[in-house]
Amino acid sequence: MNTMEKVLDQYNSKVYKNRKEHIVQVNNNENNNEIAANVRAIPGIMTHRGCCFAGCKGVVLGPVKDALTIVHGPIGCAYYTWGTRRHKGKKEEGQDNFLEYCFSTDMQEADIVFGGEKKLKKAIEEAMDLFKPSTIFITSTCPVGLIGDDIHAVAKWAESEFGIKCIAFSCD
Repeated sequence: MNTMEKVLDQYNSKVYKNRKEHIVQVNNNENNNEIAANVRAIPGIMTHRGCCFAGCKGVVLGPVKDALTIVHGPIGCAYYTWGTRRHKGKKEEGQDNFLEYCFSTDMQEADIVFGGEKKLKKAIEEAMDLFKPSTIFITSTCPVGLIGDDIHAVAKWAESEFGIKCIAFSCD
């Protein structure tokens, strides 16, 4: 039994069949080392894939250093994209770099039940008091999509209230 079969042998027959296409034995010359990609992950099996929010925050907004990004959602979502997948942009002379900070509304159970828009506004006010950014990005997580917080209305409010550019991303 080769190494790949030893790994796959731990799974039931259905998972074995599906997962076999996703594993390649690098030192094996029998196959062309192509991995079947862009298929749904199987629950319970570790993957390097992220969610829609992680893609928006890390890939789309990750390279933007001079805009402050507020994660509207639980702290775990914010940490996942900041602590484990953050873009390591270097601060340049005379330019803001907010990538080293993790801004989150840290939604709790009560916020999910009663809504978190007030908490998001408070987070924007606090960010303006502390850092005075010229641009704020708001990224939403799954709970925000489920409860229906209108982050775009909050972004409009922030633009009129503070005279800055505020863009909301519905990436829940």
